[in-house]
Amino acid sequence: MDPDLLARSLGPLQDALKETLKKGEAERSTVAMVGSAGGGAVKVTLKGDLTISNVVIAPAAAASCAADASMLEDLVAAATNDALRQFRSRFGSSPEEQMQKMFAAGGGSGGGGGSSGGMASLLGPLMASLGQR
Repeated sequence: MDPDLLARSLGPLQDALKETLKKGEAERSTVAMVGSAGGGAVKVTLKGDLTISNVVIAPAAAASCAADASMLEDLVAAATNDALRQFRSRFGSSPEEQMQKMFAAGGGSGGGGGSSGGMASLLGPLMASLGQR
């Protein structure tokens, strides 16, 4: 194997990988997941950077939990967990799964395995050029 050819071939792959990562990061920065609990009595908005941007508690839920704050705490926790579940479902639950979903979608993290994008489209030209001498 020619090391110079390998080094030249990795340049476009590295650029494509960087672009895919930027697209995934851009998508996550604009997304918000809204988790809910208690039939919508509590809603929590989770941003793509995994920060909570908003908590909404219906006045009726607050009033009914006035004597028992632990019930309201449980609803907030359940709504937060619902938003996190949505995030993991869309983007993956581990860094490895997030990368797999990102590359399967060809840069976006929608989870679809588009045949026009994905890792195969990134590696195809590299593998083809390595086969040529």
